Amino acid sequence: MPFRPPLSHAEPDPRFDPYRERAGVLADQGEPFGVLYLRFDTCWSQRGGHLWWRRWSEPREQVTGYLALHYGGFDDFVEDADTFVEELDDWDRGLFPYRGLILTVKWLDDEGSRRARSDTFGLDASH
Repeated sequence: MPFRPPLSHAEPDPRFDPYRERAGVLADQGEPFGVLYLRFDTCWSQRGGHLWWRRWSEPREQVTGYLALHYGGFDDFVEDADTFVEELDDWDRGLFPYRGLILTVKWLDDEGSRRARSDTFGLDASH
């Protein structure tokens, strides 16, 4: 039983493909709210063991969201991708639920998303 999770990746859920490494401009009732960037990775949970041996869950997808807020603040979140399946219809319609608000989101194209990733959030390209 390995100390670290196995070097494998979760099977990507194709429903999330339009949002992988994607940025969007957020607004609240027409007022600028911020910029969002979504990144999808693989994660595991430790199911048992301790010290030098551990048991790991099957790999699954997780979403990391980064938000640069218009007023200068920053927020982020990390959740299992399954948590967002019910929100995909909202994302498709240009809506993004956030902390009790229903924000509008204008998803950026590949180039705009790359610029947001680098310039706004200082992130490297995904692996």
